[in-house]
Amino acid sequence: MSLQTPPVELLVTLTPDDYARYDVAAGKRQRGWATFAIYAGSYFMAIPASLVAEALAGSQTGSPVVIALVGRFSLFAFFAGLVTLTLAVWIMRRRAFAATLSSTPNAFDVRTILFDESTVTMTGELWQGQWNWGAITEVTAEQGLVLLWIGTQSAVVIPDRAFASPEARGGAISFARNRIAQARLAPNSA
Repeated sequence: MSLQTPPVELLVTLTPDDYARYDVAAGKRQRGWATFAIYAGSYFMAIPASLVAEALAGSQTGSPVVIALVGRFSLFAFFAGLVTLTLAVWIMRRRAFAATLSSTPNAFDVRTILFDESTVTMTGELWQGQWNWGAITEVTAEQGLVLLWIGTQSAVVIPDRAFASPEARGGAISFARNRIAQARLAPNSA
């Protein structure tokens, strides 16, 4: 049974804050067990690095104090390097995001987003994008945004203020979730 709802049409103007909140939401989607394993593996590599440094110090000197200091300082240096690298990656990601945003023509112009029974269409002054509901993988409401995810990292971004009321926002989310569910079932019913 199809949900009979009139098309949802919204006028959206994104602000730098909207883009920043979208970046946070997209960043959360990148985190997972693989990312955790990489960071954890990097941190646990400090122990063998410290032991190797102690072994090398032990082959050069017989002083247990010097050997212990070399082990501790190599451990501190390793952790300082990891913290610095993590901070550098975060700064580079933020700068790349800012550069991408500043080079996007009409990033802050008004756009029209239309949900109908078969597609999601986003139209701006210089461009138009259209996706069938089968291309939308999920709808989330987070960070004051409604996000229609296309794959895992890209989304149609709609700030909450674009909706006339919380009820209209809830109705649009329900409509979108229903259309996504029906799009997933459509190939199996044939």
